[in-house]
Amino acid sequence: MANDPIKFIASVEDSEIKNIQDIAEKLRKKGCKINHILSFTGVISGETSGKEDSLQEIIVKGIKHIEEDGEVRAF
Repeated sequence: MANDPIKFIASVEDSEIKNIQDIAEKLRKKGCKINHILSFTGVISGETSGKEDSLQEIIVKGIKHIEEDGEVRAF
C-alpha cells in the first residue's frame, strides 16, 4: 500500500555543496519531486514519491540531515 508523499528539507554536507545539483538528481531518480535547490545554503526541499516508509530511505551520499518539512503559521 502506498503512503502519502512526505515533504522534506535536506541539508547537504558542507564539502558536497558544490555537487548539490547531482545530489538533487539522485533524489529525483529515487522518485522524489524537487521543489527548491538552494545552492548558497546547501538546502534541498521536495517531497517523496510516497513509496517510502520513512525519509531515511531516500538519503543519498552528500546529505547531512533530512527532516520533514513543516508549516509555520503566524497568528
